[in-house]
Amino acid sequence: MKSLRRVLLASTLALAAAGSAPLEAKVRVMATVFPLREFAAAVAGDRGEAELLLPPGAGVHTWQPRPGDIGRLAACDLLVYIGANLEPWLPGLLKALPGGKIRALEVTAGLRLLETAADDERGHGEGAHEQLDPHVWLDFELDTRIVRKIADELSRIDPEGRPEFTENADKLTARLLALDVKFRDGLAACRGRDIVLAGHGAFGYLARRYGLVQTALYGLSPDAQPRPLDLMKAVDFCRQKGVRTIFFENSVSPDLSRTLAREISGRVLVLHAGHNLTRDEQDRGLGFFELMEENLTSLRDGLGCR
Repeated sequence: MKSLRRVLLASTLALAAAGSAPLEAKVRVMATVFPLREFAAAVAGDRGEAELLLPPGAGVHTWQPRPGDIGRLAACDLLVYIGANLEPWLPGLLKALPGGKIRALEVTAGLRLLETAADDERGHGEGAHEQLDPHVWLDFELDTRIVRKIADELSRIDPEGRPEFTENADKLTARLLALDVKFRDGLAACRGRDIVLAGHGAFGYLARRYGLVQTALYGLSPDAQPRPLDLMKAVDFCRQKGVRTIFFENSVSPDLSRTLAREISGRVLVLHAGHNLTRDEQDRGLGFFELMEENLTSLRDGLGCR
């Protein structure tokens, strides 16, 4: 009798556990930069979950994976990454995975990428060559194509979810296009068109999209250091153009921008490259759209837009 009761109790518990479990597992997406995590989460909706590979505040160019990151990556169903050499550590990380391969989506494949001059390791010297600019998420029209790529890839993993993925992608695309219109209108009538950056040139796509000119102290590498000659040229440029605002990325020290601003009796304003959140931004609950809205406010202020 006791044995039968144990069997019935075990069966009841098993049925209860089965009833409380999800009918199907969610698609797990890992992203290398914050905008891709946001896009993947929005497109996946209730059928998936997206996680950022980088910890808060880490720079995507220079971050170094830890052993635990291999396990996190191996457990995902889809890796979404930028490519164009934005994540130089990624090939080595993928080789370390058990089984050697995971499903991966390189979002820049097939997109028209900007090319910019790249010099030696310090960003100077002879032997300059053209380097692809990987900061595509700062062009909101390109973002709509990336969103479609993510929706298509999720649909291949979870075919039954295609209608939901498509609907979510449509909604996200509408938000991105509305943001694009807001930037275009907000930056249409400005006293200045020059974005002078005391840092690396992360805003080339944004500048191209809205008819602005990006002038950065050094190229695409965040590790480069400007020479005194570069600072002198920047000061001369600002004086000739009447530039009184120096922009800098929120993830770097403002010291260089303040030095340059003092030389032109100007001021500094922050811009978000958006590849990752700082701890403060994460605590504030900021998302991609909020970061871009803050960028628009800074640009309109710094460029003297009506």
